[in-house]
Amino acid sequence: MELQDNLYNLFILFGTLQALIFGFLLLLKSTFKDATKYLGLCVFFLVLYLVWVLKASLGIQAHYPYLRFIPLFFLWGIGPAFYAYLRFFFRKPIPLKKLKLHFLPLWFEQLFFNSITLIFCINDFEPKNFNSFEHFLAFNVFEIEHYIGLFSIAYYLVLSIQLYRQQLKVDVNKKIAYILFCFILLWGIWVPYTIIDSIFYNFNYPVSEFYFFYFFLTAITYAIGFIGFRLSTQTTTKIKIEKTSEIQELAELFKSKMEMEKYYLNPNLNLKIFSEKLNVHPNKTSAVINDVIGYSFRDFVNSYRIEKFKRLAKDDKTKAKTILGMAFDSGFNSKASFNRAFKKFCNTTPVEYLENCK
Repeated sequence: MELQDNLYNLFILFGTLQALIFGFLLLLKSTFKDATKYLGLCVFFLVLYLVWVLKASLGIQAHYPYLRFIPLFFLWGIGPAFYAYLRFFFRKPIPLKKLKLHFLPLWFEQLFFNSITLIFCINDFEPKNFNSFEHFLAFNVFEIEHYIGLFSIAYYLVLSIQLYRQQLKVDVNKKIAYILFCFILLWGIWVPYTIIDSIFYNFNYPVSEFYFFYFFLTAITYAIGFIGFRLSTQTTTKIKIEKTSEIQELAELFKSKMEMEKYYLNPNLNLKIFSEKLNVHPNKTSAVINDVIGYSFRDFVNSYRIEKFKRLAKDDKTKAKTILGMAFDSGFNSKASFNRAFKKFCNTTPVEYLENCK
């Protein structure tokens, strides 16, 4: 058998082998294994697709036609694997039961693909023996599989982008954006390739017509594996520790500044004004207050105002003031907002609270 070992195929082969190495390293990594193993799966699925390309491009499949039935398509698992990687990386793991549901379509894909192989086996690999239903399945499998796979990747890319934007609020390590960008590029070129292949070639394309796409796919797969490996082994631990420490320090700073500077007495105080006073980005301020202190910004401020009101209510110098007057002196700008906040934090009304104090 003579292999078609031109420079194009050698490049794809070399890149595929390199990506495969990174995929296995990510799968076997012990540090942050819950995250990296999913990226390793993702790289492995992409590598299997490249193996499918190579066996056709190198001419192996022409000499051994049965190789076309090796289950190398795991397109429906690429999106879930990448999304799971981000969730575990950002310490927001998907519960096991839900994780299984995300990968359930991948099992259907394998069942679908292997059912086609079974159809060919039953009919002695002679398409003329197929009935109409078998013929439809056998010669539309690639088109259906690819389109569903691209839709799946698009869906999980949207979820991944939303997750990344949420993490930006706590100053996420921006190197993870390189991997996300690689997947966006991959999907962006995979879609037109699939459409062209489907319309003009009916998925009976000559590989040589799409070398540019396969070069790109090889480079992207290698880049994802390389960046993921470097990120997991050299930067992840350090970043996670520093980020946790920074967030805790910011939370303590926010509480001390609010107490000492009495920013809450400003009835017009909002997230932007507070963040400017502390020279912190509003998104980060909001995330720290929500995730660490456990309040929304409004509740965070109102908690100090309520405590101020209680002090005024117990002070002999201010007892003569009306409830609304003390509320305004505490930083509230309306009776309605004061009553809502007081009920929320004290589980009673201001009048009942004052009666109990007496």
